[in-house]
Amino acid sequence: MISTTSMPTSIPHPNILFIDGLPGSGKSTAAKAVGDFLSNSRVFAETAQDHPLLVGAPDRMGAAFADIHEIHSTDSFAAAALDRLESFLESAGCDVLYVFESHPIQSTVRVLFQLDAPQATILQFWSDLQDRLALVQPRLVYFQESNPLQAIREINRLRGPAWESYLIESFKHTPWMQARALSGVEGADRMIVAYAELVDQLAGLWRFPMLKLPARPESYQARTDALTRWVMAPASSDRQ
Repeated sequence: MISTTSMPTSIPHPNILFIDGLPGSGKSTAAKAVGDFLSNSRVFAETAQDHPLLVGAPDRMGAAFADIHEIHSTDSFAAAALDRLESFLESAGCDVLYVFESHPIQSTVRVLFQLDAPQATILQFWSDLQDRLALVQPRLVYFQESNPLQAIREINRLRGPAWESYLIESFKHTPWMQARALSGVEGADRMIVAYAELVDQLAGLWRFPMLKLPARPESYQARTDALTRWVMAPASSDRQ
């Protein structure tokens, strides 16, 4: 389904591509593929030390901001994330494609979710963030997962028991889990499902060009080819 709306084009602005989806959906691999394909691109992985948009860095294994609640409330984190975005937009050049993997959802909204922010707060943040991006009209590649529990179990199987134990332990300390007195595999499963539903909802509220692709495609190469073709096409407000 493709819909078209008007968009401003008269003022030069930074060229931004976001690649987002659930953990393990191939975001970092896709971002690297875009970076390898386009010489004028600059790719920021979620764990990059010089990442201009991150408020707090993920832990060493990259799946959680486990201690963020010790530093930020939901309000202070949301304000800091919007401040970082505004600062980046003021300084970014217009001759580079900035590629951000795990943004703008996983590295921002996921933290608000972990902090157990009310849904109204998350939706307001999502609206405020897009207000600040309106002149930029960034593109979003969204890897959509139809079965998040199956996906996370597949990731756990591929990455092994140490990864699964780490994930459960990281989730256990989040305000979202503690507010519901959840723990263990069952608690992690409930958290993943709730987060996946939120991510799908926010993707549906995205105002700018977006390409949805399967998180676990039959052919990852075909998915990468579709992504790079879309990135190379003239900018538009198509939603596919």
